[in-house]
Amino acid sequence: MKRDDLIHPVISGNKWRKLKGFFDQLDPNSTIVTFGGAHSNHLPAAALAAKMHGVKIIGVVRGEELNKDSNENLQYCFSEGMQLHFISRKLYRELRELDWQADELLSIIPENHILLPEGGAGDHSVIGCEEIWTEIKSNFTPDHLVVSSGTGSTAYGILSAMSPNEKTEVHVISAVRGAKKEMRKVCTYAESKNITLHWVDEAFGGFGKTSPELQVSRVEFHKSTGIQIDKNYNAKLWFWLQKQSLQGRIVWVNTGGFTTMS
Repeated sequence: MKRDDLIHPVISGNKWRKLKGFFDQLDPNSTIVTFGGAHSNHLPAAALAAKMHGVKIIGVVRGEELNKDSNENLQYCFSEGMQLHFISRKLYRELRELDWQADELLSIIPENHILLPEGGAGDHSVIGCEEIWTEIKSNFTPDHLVVSSGTGSTAYGILSAMSPNEKTEVHVISAVRGAKKEMRKVCTYAESKNITLHWVDEAFGGFGKTSPELQVSRVEFHKSTGIQIDKNYNAKLWFWLQKQSLQGRIVWVNTGGFTTMS
């Protein structure tokens, strides 16, 4: 396991790598507007990062029936100073298709703002996530690399750093059911570099969904290893990995996340 979860207790793993470049380029007088679901790992990380940099931040959350007390993620975001704005799932889907630009947001967005896409995706995130492969490759070349995915930007960044015709097989375990747009982008890029990539669709009903079996697997992993894994991403990766018979040297990139064991 590549322990990127140890980078920071909240801004951990791929969140740190994605946000580092963003905040390096940020105008400190601007207001960040970012996006996520109720169980997003990105929103808590962005909330704390904004607080650490003394920058205002608005979180646009999928689900107009929600509020700041709906779950521990949103409670944490609010406690760290993030202003939360809740919108319908329909509008959220439209925003995603429009790359987060829409007239419906004008009423909540201040004039001097900067958009931070869902999951912290963007050119800055690709550059940050390239480091994951660079660090692995400096030690050895694995036969298989396994990484979880939301927006696909972590996997894309890893692929960006890989040489054409790299022999390592990449397994992307999606935490989002039916993420076709993200899958096409990542798979097309892997194909263009002649890298073998397997995309595994979410199998528990959608992002943030779980099951008693998944929770038991997650708790047992924590008991046996002392490592907490988040329920949205890495718990699903581990559940999948146990059922495989991959041969050779396997690297699991622990991308971190919100890891309370509830």
